[in-house]
Amino acid sequence: MPEQTDDRISIIMGDITIQHVDAIANAANPTLLGGGGVDGAIHRAAGPGLLEECRTLGGCRTGEAKITKGYNLPARFVIHTVGPVWRKGGKDEDVLLAACYRNSLTLAELSGVKTIAFPAISTGAYGFPYERAANIAVWTVREFISTHPSMERVVFVCHGEKAYRIYCETFEKDWADHPETLLAEAIAAHLLMIETSHNIRIRNREEIVRRIAPAVKNSIQALSFGISLNTWVAVSRMTGDMTVPDKVLLQIVEQMNKT
Repeated sequence: MPEQTDDRISIIMGDITIQHVDAIANAANPTLLGGGGVDGAIHRAAGPGLLEECRTLGGCRTGEAKITKGYNLPARFVIHTVGPVWRKGGKDEDVLLAACYRNSLTLAELSGVKTIAFPAISTGAYGFPYERAANIAVWTVREFISTHPSMERVVFVCHGEKAYRIYCETFEKDWADHPETLLAEAIAAHLLMIETSHNIRIRNREEIVRRIAPAVKNSIQALSFGISLNTWVAVSRMTGDMTVPDKVLLQIVEQMNKT
């Protein structure tokens, strides 16, 4: 099966445990103590040292990522991320899956990783629809690397011909056809990360996404919005359930449009 590739993204069909990259991502469960599918295969290939290090990490929440050494793997690092279980799309599954890729890439970059391989997170036992997962994976990675030149290559490793075909078809789409939907997912992902970081719940999260998405022109502005709102939450020392005031949103949008 030929490799689908551009300058910085590759799609291959194969075994993620044998990839010669700086890091591989593991579709882990919340305990980080191994399991079936890709998770079990990575633990078996890495050897017992991986499990011992994972025991020290205290688990991992859905959408977040944690890093360990690669042990017996060709990769120097394993980045463990917990994908969402598919619940018919009503439990922030899209946002959480995007967060898996974005948080894994952010952690990888902070750790000096320049090349990373991903499996199709959440598409196995967690039941995430493959086409939907591929859309989220490819766009989130493209969005990230467009503003992070230090990430030299991302490899999507597909298990089987059907998965490979779906990823290739997704890769070839004209992403300019539906930017608002994709930017809305990016904004929602930033809001989820703010909630997780500050242990809060934003009551008007869905309203914020509906209002802000039309005002955002690109992924850089979506990121700018997320950073500004995160700063406001931190400075305001918000706790528990909270609502972002309209005047705060207007101020952030005005500042965003000036940059």
